[in-house]
Amino acid sequence: MSAALEIHVPIQPEVLFTIAGVIPVTNTLFTSWIVIVVLIAFALISTRKMQAVPAGLQNVAETIVEVLLALGEQVAGPRARSFLPLVATLFLYILFSNWIGILPGFGSIPALRSSNSDLSITAAMALTVFVWVQVVGFRADPKTYFIKFLWPGMLIEIVTELARPVSLAFRLWGNIIAGFILVEVMLQIAPVLVPAAFLALELGVGAIQALIFAVLTLAFLSMATAHGGESHAEAAHAH
Repeated sequence: MSAALEIHVPIQPEVLFTIAGVIPVTNTLFTSWIVIVVLIAFALISTRKMQAVPAGLQNVAETIVEVLLALGEQVAGPRARSFLPLVATLFLYILFSNWIGILPGFGSIPALRSSNSDLSITAAMALTVFVWVQVVGFRADPKTYFIKFLWPGMLIEIVTELARPVSLAFRLWGNIIAGFILVEVMLQIAPVLVPAAFLALELGVGAIQALIFAVLTLAFLSMATAHGGESHAEAAHAH
């Protein structure tokens, strides 16, 4: 009787090296740096010689911005323009991270692994969103921001605010790590034809997860500034 097939898929990121012997650099963090460099290079090249009639990479960049702004305005209205830098950056980073993670070599080469398959990275993005939601909410209307944390609704409001980043982090990580495990298992079982279908599926999943994260971020920012927008509109109407 043949031995049972043993399949091993590492869940935890692998530490490649440490900085100053203290800060560990994992393969997911290393991939994250690659994605950041690619995005920065794309931004610099596409805006290096701006033209009134866009062409080439400038046209691609402007199309991306216009599509994301149009989507943002459907969710958050006119305020979407002020949220766009953060939301667009998160969307593009997550999208590129998800897509680069299914390229040949990622997963099989120890130094390369999708950054969003690391809970610490998705949690860092969710924490960034949480902090910025509090900042824009306070800026929009300090009085309303503090009133919502007063009793009797204080406990519900605190739990709601804390649940949002937890949900963001685990939703993105859970979907990406599930896809990572599925692809790795299929590569070990049938390394030629079957994994190709799952890789194509992961392209769609990667785009959808980036979009969900961006839309939820927009929604949280919009809700945080809703009262401030109403207050400013009422003040302008009164004058």
